[in-house]
Amino acid sequence: MCCNGLARAALHMRACARFACASARGGASEGRARAAPRGMATYVDVGANLTDGMFRGVYRGKRAHEDDLGAVLRRAREAGVSDIIVTAGTLEEAREAVALARETREDGAAPRLYATCGVHPTRCGAFADDVDGADAHLEKLKRVALDGKASGTIVAIGEMGLDYDRLEFCDAATQKEMFEKQFALAEATSLPLFLHMRAACDDFLEIIDRNAHRFTAGVVHSFTGGAREAAAVLARENLLIGLNGCSLKTQENLDVVKTIPLDRIVLETDAPWCGIKPTHAGFAAVAPPLSWPKPVKKEKWFAGALIKDRCEPAHIVCVAQIIACAHGVGVDVVAEACARNARRVFCIDKSHYPTVGS
Repeated sequence: MCCNGLARAALHMRACARFACASARGGASEGRARAAPRGMATYVDVGANLTDGMFRGVYRGKRAHEDDLGAVLRRAREAGVSDIIVTAGTLEEAREAVALARETREDGAAPRLYATCGVHPTRCGAFADDVDGADAHLEKLKRVALDGKASGTIVAIGEMGLDYDRLEFCDAATQKEMFEKQFALAEATSLPLFLHMRAACDDFLEIIDRNAHRFTAGVVHSFTGGAREAAAVLARENLLIGLNGCSLKTQENLDVVKTIPLDRIVLETDAPWCGIKPTHAGFAAVAPPLSWPKPVKKEKWFAGALIKDRCEPAHIVCVAQIIACAHGVGVDVVAEACARNARRVFCIDKSHYPTVGS
């Protein structure tokens, strides 16, 4: 291991000892996260925005480099990611996600891709904007969801929910109306929900409770709430919590993560967003594989490069490392538990899983 690698590993172990919940007198397996031996840790990323232009080299409408989605997927596979659920926030994105999932099904070097189908709360204006009307828009979503379920590509309804932090994009009344309307998709497909809850816990759970008979299970993804919100979500036995870099920014976030049982957590990256930054409280626990190249600015891209500030599915390893430190267990324990949760909720077939490193 090079000097940089030794320093990084030492920093990783000190961080784990600092905020692991296990007793300081416990054994090494209790007090710090351990990098899983190759072949052990298998990850399921339940939320990645792979239809985003960044993975095609386009940022804010301008091309910065070549399409490198293939390299991103291969890197995820090498990191142990066996399955990725591609998040859709509009009807158009759902169609794109389904097409992408179908395109990659025969690529043995890439994780297996699935998709969601639904409308993000900040984009619920799409219902009124549809020239055929809101009900017709819902029917279009339903057709995509049913077709996708039949082909094994769509495994969840969403992203749907409430976001009161960004009311400039869609007012609260419209968000609540269209959130409730989309439960019809869950009824029609019997698929679980991929949920968005931001600064709207009380209204969100009121709608969830009122429609509890209309869906089987769900994941409250990219969770950033406090202890009260976490306890309220966990009180609904069919809801799990999705954690990514945005869930691990502050010490308060890490304290909340400690209270969430591993059997109620699923891992996600929300790529290309929600990367783990040096300013984040959990950053010291991150020890990425030494084989990863140093991130470069998008303008300095080269084939196989990691892009600075662009999160990608391979970074799920880093998410797992921070959660492992918070819980005082091995990274492989977190990976296995969370992958098992994801397979159960989203009915992902384990039989196709390739062996990591093969």
